[in-house]
Amino acid sequence: MALTPNQIAELLKLRALGWSQSEIAEILNTSQQVIGYQLKKLKEQSKKKGTDEVFNAALIGGLAGAAAGIGIVALLELLKDSKK
Repeated sequence: MALTPNQIAELLKLRALGWSQSEIAEILNTSQQVIGYQLKKLKEQSKKKGTDEVFNAALIGGLAGAAAGIGIVALLELLKDSKK
């Protein structure tokens, strides 16, 4: 079962907050194997394209058109600029 863009965005948020694969699978109503596969796929993509690009694309894809998505992207850019 493939995850929707919204589910991928939620997966990233939950994982960043320290949730386990099994906890995330329960929240997203899928299997732990699907979560593990998706995390592996995101990791491989980040090695090719860079972590910022993959992370931002996943969040934008999951939150496209939502005011919350725009706010998160703006916050990420501010955080990124403050590290420089």
